[in-house]
Amino acid sequence: MYVQHCVCVLFWLCVCAVVTLLSGELSSDGTVPTVPSGENRAERDPPSPPEVRCWSPSYPFKALCSWPEPPQTQLPIQYIATYSMKGGEIQQCHPYPTSVHPLPSPESSLPGVNGSSPWARWLCVLKGLKLYTSYKLNITGVNRMGSASHLQAFTVEDIVKPDPPVNVTVQVVPGKLSLLVKWAPPPSWSDRTLFPLKYQIRYHWDNKGTPHEITLDPFEDTKKVLPRLSPGRSYLVQVCSMELMGLGQSSDWSLPVTVTMPAH
Repeated sequence: MYVQHCVCVLFWLCVCAVVTLLSGELSSDGTVPTVPSGENRAERDPPSPPEVRCWSPSYPFKALCSWPEPPQTQLPIQYIATYSMKGGEIQQCHPYPTSVHPLPSPESSLPGVNGSSPWARWLCVLKGLKLYTSYKLNITGVNRMGSASHLQAFTVEDIVKPDPPVNVTVQVVPGKLSLLVKWAPPPSWSDRTLFPLKYQIRYHWDNKGTPHEITLDPFEDTKKVLPRLSPGRSYLVQVCSMELMGLGQSSDWSLPVTVTMPAH
């Protein structure tokens, strides 16, 4: 308890130090110099709490946390990220802007990356997570006017979200009005023996028809035949993956593949 208290004190001392460094020289009375009245409000405000989203594409070994850079930010923001389990050592995560640093694996998805700013989104990798263990996450944004934090409690089981399947192919079955769909599991899912995946197919026609969905048996091969299709019709096919026991949520859908059935 004493050690954890000391670590918490050091964390906030670190925040204060960052604020001081970003603020420049202190006034003679020890306060931060007053911002000139000509500066706009964005230059006088502390940062807003980061809007953080966490998910685990490689359960249970690690998780990713991401948040956008606040729009119209004029003051530089430094981020401090830590996580810990109850009674455990506080571990530090090192955030980086995804525009200048590769993702942990080329298959990892990062939903919601929009905007023209090269610093549009930050990413932090949480490693060494344990099964069915509650963690506390603290991500603090700091600029020279102050700080704001996002606090979150989670277990890795709550935030499971695989990446989409890869190498999706769709072929017409010769002599039949059927399609053969094949794919590979997401490479970022590290252990498919102990933690198998199941899949779901979504297909529809002309992007306007009613979607027809088929859920695969998770113990079957990564392929499925879609039978009794209509001649001359174009079908758009997508595949998603999910943890076998239904932990967390399913992946995003794979990129669509469009195939047109023969007219006869």
